[in-house]
Amino acid sequence: MAQTQATRGQYSEQFYPGTEELAADEMRITALGTGRPFLRRSQANASWLIELGNGDKFVFDFGFGSQMNFTALEIPYGAVTAWIATHLHTDHVGDFAQVWVGSWTGGRLKPLEMYGPSGPEPKYGFRHFVEKQRESYAWDTDTRVSALPAIGAEVNVHEFDYTQIGGLVFEQNGVKITSFPAVHIYDGPVSLRLEWNGLTFVYSGDTTPSQFFIDNAKGADVLIHETFNTVSQLMERSGYDENSARAIGTYIHSSPEEAGYVLNAVNPRLAVIFHFFNDFDTAPEMEAGVRQHYSGPLALATDFMVVNATKEHIVTRRAVVSDHVWPNKDQHDGFGSAARKEPLQMSDWLWQSQLFPKGRLKGGDDGGDADK
Repeated sequence: MAQTQATRGQYSEQFYPGTEELAADEMRITALGTGRPFLRRSQANASWLIELGNGDKFVFDFGFGSQMNFTALEIPYGAVTAWIATHLHTDHVGDFAQVWVGSWTGGRLKPLEMYGPSGPEPKYGFRHFVEKQRESYAWDTDTRVSALPAIGAEVNVHEFDYTQIGGLVFEQNGVKITSFPAVHIYDGPVSLRLEWNGLTFVYSGDTTPSQFFIDNAKGADVLIHETFNTVSQLMERSGYDENSARAIGTYIHSSPEEAGYVLNAVNPRLAVIFHFFNDFDTAPEMEAGVRQHYSGPLALATDFMVVNATKEHIVTRRAVVSDHVWPNKDQHDGFGSAARKEPLQMSDWLWQSQLFPKGRLKGGDDGGDADK
C-alpha cells in the first residue's frame, strides 16, 4: 500500500504498523474496539492496546472482534505482557477464546497472563469465568496439545478485588496499574489506571458517572471514557422504545452530557470517548453533548485510532493495516522443538476410514511427530 508523505510533527500522518519504534519515554494507545455490544464491521467490541517505551504491552478488555484488529497490527502475541478485563460482559471479554487459542496457534510460547476483577460471589468473578471457558473448550485444547507447544495452553489467572479503590493490579518494570470500582448495573466492574514514566492513562471500562472516577482519574494524560449513543439515536436508529433507550443510554451507560461533566472535572491532556456507533450523522450530536460541559482536547474514537503520548506532546492518528496478515513470526524460536503432550487417539474405526492415512500423532518432548 502507498504510504503518505504527509507528516504531523515528527510522525507520519498515518501510523503504519512495524515502521515506528517507540521512544524510551513514549506511550502508544491503539483502539482495537470502540463500538457497542452489537458487533459490526466498522467497530469491534471494546478493547485497547497500550504500548510503552520500556517494551511492555497491555490489552485492556478483549471484546468480540477485537482480535482481528490486534492481529492486523502484526504484533506477536508473545509480546503482550498482560490482558486485563474491566468486567465480564461479552463485549469486553468475548474474544477470550481467540486470545487464548488463537495466540497459541499463532506462536505464543509462554503462558497467557490474564487479569480481571472478582465479584460479589465467586460465580461472578474473573477466575470463575476463565475456568468455565477452559472447561467448555476442553475438546479444542485437548486435541491441540500434541501438535502445538503444550505451554501455550496454560493460562495464569490473576483475580483482583473489585471493591478496592486504587487496588494494585500489576506492578513490574516501572509500570503500575491500579483499579477502582465502576458503577455499571451490578457489583464487579472496575476502571483502570496505568502509570509509567510520569505518564498516566485512565480507562473507564463501562460506567455511569461517579465520584470514584473523578477522584481516581485526576492527573490523567490520556483519559478514555465511555458514552453510549443518545436516547434519540437509540430510538431512531436501533428501534428502542423510549424507556429502553433511556435505561441503556443513561442508567447503564453515561450519556454524552454526563461524560462531558466527568471530563471537565478531571481535565485530562486528551479526552477520548468511545462505546457508541461513531457515524458521520451521529458524531456531531455526540460531540455537542460532551461540549455542553467540556471544552478541552477531545477525540471521538474509531477502531485503529492511534494516540502517541509523551510529556511534551500528544498526537492522534489512524493506523493503516492489511486485511491479509499472517501470524507474526518474531518470537517463534523454539516453536518446533517445544514440548508437546501425548495426543488423544481417535477410535480405530475412524482412523481406519482415512483415504490417505498419515500415521498417528505422538507428543512428548521432541516437538511432536507421527508414527509412520
